[in-house]
Amino acid sequence: MPANPQGQVAVPDHKRWGADRGPVLKLGKYLAIAKINLHQAIVYRSNVLGGLLFYALFIFVFFSLWRAIYHGGEVQGYSLRQVVWYLCITELLVFGCRTPVFTQMNEDIKTGALAYQLIRPCHYVAYQFAGAVGRMVFNLVCFGILAVVLGMVMVGPLPDYALTKLPLGILSACLGLVINFFLLMCLGLTAFRLEENGAFYLVYQKLVFMLGMFIPLEFLPGWLQRIARWLPFPYVAWAPARLLVAFSWPLFWQILPLQVFWAAIAIGLSLLLYRQGMRGLQANGG
Repeated sequence: MPANPQGQVAVPDHKRWGADRGPVLKLGKYLAIAKINLHQAIVYRSNVLGGLLFYALFIFVFFSLWRAIYHGGEVQGYSLRQVVWYLCITELLVFGCRTPVFTQMNEDIKTGALAYQLIRPCHYVAYQFAGAVGRMVFNLVCFGILAVVLGMVMVGPLPDYALTKLPLGILSACLGLVINFFLLMCLGLTAFRLEENGAFYLVYQKLVFMLGMFIPLEFLPGWLQRIARWLPFPYVAWAPARLLVAFSWPLFWQILPLQVFWAAIAIGLSLLLYRQGMRGLQANGG
């Protein structure tokens, strides 16, 4: 890729704005990217073993904790059985959909490797998302099987569970994964402007952890619940887990529009940050 005398990479207009000639999303090639990453995840399947062991240990420790806390009855509408399944689901989403997109963004931007990836006939943001989806599919299958086994062994099935509502819970989970991925991408893309952005990532992790992943949102003080429901963080893990363990139509219609809203905001913000970053992209040296 040619460079001008000032050392700036001459990024073609269609690459500068982050789009191919024609539709941005050509599903065929992005499905191929997802399949390649899925195949790689299967080939290197031993990489997931450590995560599975840590997941099982995490669930066992917190199952023991909740069993000691519960002496019968319910807490904020959750029985012991529901709260254990809730924990299995939130940790499934976190472990199964862990993505290195933040680290990848930082590395590509700070080393200048991003400039050399623009020669691919793909939108860079969509390319990263397709690759992450491919890896997530394998991880979700592995961690999903373990989550079901642990939940059944520890507390048994949820009573009177309606399997017909399961697809709606899965839809909410997919939206939560989209929100999480693109928010992490936004944080990674701040490397265009900030030399050190690791603090943002740590704060984000803690907010997702405290606002729905570790404990249900209903267990928080009322004033904090009201604030949290207008933030994107509970819709990563709390929303799908709540719908999967205790589905109700009023809650579904309350949660789904907010998840769609935050998913659209996260995607739009990541595209905006990427576009702005492309305007000033430079590569120093070779």
